Amino acid sequence: MDTVRCFVAVFLHQSLHREITTLQKRLSHSGADIKWVEPCNLHFTLQFLGDVEETRIPAVSDALRKCVADFHSFKLQLDSVGAFPNLHNPRVLWVGVGSGKEQLTSLSSTIEEAMKMQSFKRDKRGYSPHLTIGRVRSSRNLKALHERLDSCIKLSGNMEVREIQFTASELTPKGAIYTPIDVIPLNLPCEA
Repeated sequence: MDTVRCFVAVFLHQSLHREITTLQKRLSHSGADIKWVEPCNLHFTLQFLGDVEETRIPAVSDALRKCVADFHSFKLQLDSVGAFPNLHNPRVLWVGVGSGKEQLTSLSSTIEEAMKMQSFKRDKRGYSPHLTIGRVRSSRNLKALHERLDSCIKLSGNMEVREIQFTASELTPKGAIYTPIDVIPLNLPCEA
């Protein structure tokens, strides 16, 4: 049976791409061996689903639509730069979330609960809202990278989260190719 590698995410608004690419360029001056995430692929993962049977995709999409029906759009602000597992031994470089973190976490939790009902497994690590901007490929120049990460100021960009995206991910030698399966709008906030 054919499967599609899938995840659910909030993609970074295009207006913030320049701020992230500027940050990536600044960090690349460290000389560290980093594979940068392309601007069009920048996203906040809400839940990784893994390989989904093609025949199940309509049911998953329907479950996602139902579970976010009561969510309103919200503002999300970019915050500080960090690394997993830590700044001294960076493997994944990320940008955190300031305001909007609670709403993003709540959205992820609701989706995770709905996907559990669809027989998808929960992530045992728990949810940590972040935007992956690069992956460290080797130990070359990690000290210089650490110094640049330490000197990074908080980011200030913000966006309105108006939709989630159910996305197919195809892994290729040149990097991941993301294709939207379904774009699901959130409710607009009530006017005061």
